[in-house]
Amino acid sequence: MKKVSDLKIGDKAIVKKIIAKEPVKGRLSAMGIIKGANVKVLKHTLAKQTWDILANSTKVGLREEEAKNILVDDENE
Repeated sequence: MKKVSDLKIGDKAIVKKIIAKEPVKGRLSAMGIIKGANVKVLKHTLAKQTWDILANSTKVGLREEEAKNILVDDENE
């Protein structure tokens, strides 16, 4: 499994597990980032400190800490 922080721009994946603790886990869930959600990386900063992703049909901005707590598998697996 990879983390969202490991993905490149344009990569698509499926959320397998969120390892964040509350309240971060609840915030991610409220934005549609839950187990089974499809995610696509739209862009990230050069230093990879923030990511813009599409979670199902919702555009979400993530900080590095949040992106590292979302475990994903490639969409094709």
